[in-house]
Amino acid sequence: MSYIIFDDERVELNEGQTVLSALLDRGHKIPNSCRAGICQTCLMQATEGDVPETAQAGLKDTLKSQGYFLACCCEPQTPLHIVASQAEHLRCSADVIEHKQVSDDILRLRLKPQEAFDYRSGQYITAWKDNTQGRNYSLASVAELDEHLELHIRRIPDGVVSNWLHDEITTGDTLQIQTAMGHCFYMPDLPEQDILLAGTGTGLAPLLGIARDALRQGHSGNIHLVHGARHVDDLYMHQALIDMASQYKQFHYYANVLQADDVQAPVSTIPIDQQLINISVDLADCKIYLCGDADIVNGLKRKLFLAGASISNIYCDPFVSAAND
Repeated sequence: MSYIIFDDERVELNEGQTVLSALLDRGHKIPNSCRAGICQTCLMQATEGDVPETAQAGLKDTLKSQGYFLACCCEPQTPLHIVASQAEHLRCSADVIEHKQVSDDILRLRLKPQEAFDYRSGQYITAWKDNTQGRNYSLASVAELDEHLELHIRRIPDGVVSNWLHDEITTGDTLQIQTAMGHCFYMPDLPEQDILLAGTGTGLAPLLGIARDALRQGHSGNIHLVHGARHVDDLYMHQALIDMASQYKQFHYYANVLQADDVQAPVSTIPIDQQLINISVDLADCKIYLCGDADIVNGLKRKLFLAGASISNIYCDPFVSAAND
């Protein structure tokens, strides 16, 4: 049995118990959301002891070197001295410059950070409601093109943060946001390589950012973007994507819906996984980005791999709902 020291308190951990679980059991209010090592809201810092490598998966090297780790997947084998408050310096203030409903349940939120904010299009940031409640939202903006950060936020039934952002936040308000994370962003090493982008719902946001960034950097290979939704009305950036396809010959847009009485190209009722297979690209030599619901993303990843895609060319940032919403 190992233990941690937190706020001068010794906390024993049961076999297989995580730091987050142990602290929550003791009544500590530790920020957390997905509890799956993805959202990174449970970021903590070790001041003494050895942090397991698995607890730092996905973190920037600069954070790893300072002892930061994810409490939800940290099962220490040796004693750890940890603190939580140090992560607050990773946050900054951002002003709301646009608060616009783009569909019945999707909000487009544009923010202007009050200080320099580094990010890559397609990464995600954390928007904090208070010191302990934060949720991750992907970036559709491009730093070199936009003076703002753009988030697409779907209203989650009973969602603590999404409903707050939809109903209580408005233009002129100030939010606290946290440093950008994630591996889904454009890399200009092979500008002639085909790119396949696929996502459902607001999984479109990071894909839009990646596509815009690739076009900005002069990507010459074909860029195929597939957006899946339940109904045609849920294709909340439909016309903008049609316009992009008209403007750039290498950009191709496909919309796939589950239900529709009458569809016209680029809208189809073909299942999104079949649409991806039908696109004329060499999957073995294609860079693939998948975003959206975790179950859908994982299913698409498996099918594309079985169809010939290289697993090293598939980049995913699946959306995981908060465990305590």
